[in-house]
Amino acid sequence: MKRLIVLCFIAIATIACKKQENPVEDVVAPRTSSATFVEDENTFKGEFILLDDAAVLTSKNDIYAVRIDDKLKELHELALPLQKTKFDMVNVIVKGELTPNPLLLETGEGWEQMLIIKEIIEVTPATSAAVVAPIN
Repeated sequence: MKRLIVLCFIAIATIACKKQENPVEDVVAPRTSSATFVEDENTFKGEFILLDDAAVLTSKNDIYAVRIDDKLKELHELALPLQKTKFDMVNVIVKGELTPNPLLLETGEGWEQMLIIKEIIEVTPATSAAVVAPIN
């Protein structure tokens, strides 16, 4: 009798745990910002950080080096008040253009593409602030 109950339990558990194949639709959250912009191939959204002599933008699918120029310095000045430590990233939406990374071409190190910022649209604090600072 115990074996029958155990077998029934295993059968029910196996059937209940079957992988369900339901199509998952991507849901786009509405923007809560009052600023509006048209998203196109020149708009980049992601997390930004500038450390010493390297700037990086991490988007949902890619990572880009960012050219250090006046626009980058302006973006960094906007990001500073939103960072708790210098290792915190901030969410940004910028317009710009991608070019091959000259550092990668010269030394073989770095990201494949470099982003040249043309316009800063939005800068907000990062939603995930679980940053581990390096041990000195």
